[in-house]
Amino acid sequence: MRSRGLVVAIAVVLAVLAAVGVIVYTSNVKQSAGEENTTRVIVANQDIPPNSALDPLIAAGAFRELAVPKDGVVEGAVTSTDQLTGLTSSAEILQNEQIPLARVTGAISQLAITPGNVGIGLQVDGAAAVNGYVQQGSNVVLYATFNAGTLVSRQTLQYFLKGSAVARLAQAAGGAPNANLIKMPTDYTFSLVPSVTVIAVQNPAADASTGKPTAGTSTFVLDLSPSDASNVVFAVDHSTLYMGLLPSQNKEGYNGAGVVGAPYARVIGVKG
Repeated sequence: MRSRGLVVAIAVVLAVLAAVGVIVYTSNVKQSAGEENTTRVIVANQDIPPNSALDPLIAAGAFRELAVPKDGVVEGAVTSTDQLTGLTSSAEILQNEQIPLARVTGAISQLAITPGNVGIGLQVDGAAAVNGYVQQGSNVVLYATFNAGTLVSRQTLQYFLKGSAVARLAQAAGGAPNANLIKMPTDYTFSLVPSVTVIAVQNPAADASTGKPTAGTSTFVLDLSPSDASNVVFAVDHSTLYMGLLPSQNKEGYNGAGVVGAPYARVIGVKG
């Protein structure tokens, strides 16, 4: 009788173990199938404003992995915090959203410099930097104001003055019509580079409550042709630079005459 009860007990235990095994196996199969159809991406545990350094946030555990369906992964989604090391957010990153690489900037190896061009760094302050609204990938126009008395190369002026206007300007400045350097007779503002792509940007930290840029200095890397790069480097030391943000429907910029501090016709010696 006793042995019969023992056999029954053993049979019950074996049945329970078999049932547990089936459950565990089924769960593993489901988990495996689920993992095959998902991809692990990195998301933020909090909202991150634009222009935030990401290294301190990584150290503070502000990011985590999240499994998402493979057909729901956004293009260029970050899959490891290693991809964020040393970078800065170039746009707001919302809590629990996937993070495309387009939302971050700052790695030199990722700068998309056009073949034949050079990447030139530039610092511009406050309103002259469009109040911090320029982002990576934006197209901007650079305006320069040369003060009266500044020596400007003839080649630079030929970008912005047509025909014999450069010779007339040289004469108005008291030099020879074919002079290679022209001493500006008055302040002169013009479009130094009608359009250039911003390939990296560091704006002042955004206001935490509004998400809007704050006042301060913005640092840019611009994708410039060698000739434009030379003009910009010259203008940094000899003029006042101002930046304008171009609309997406006109990335090539606009054509237009410069503005001088005295009537244009009087400076170049023509009427009307």
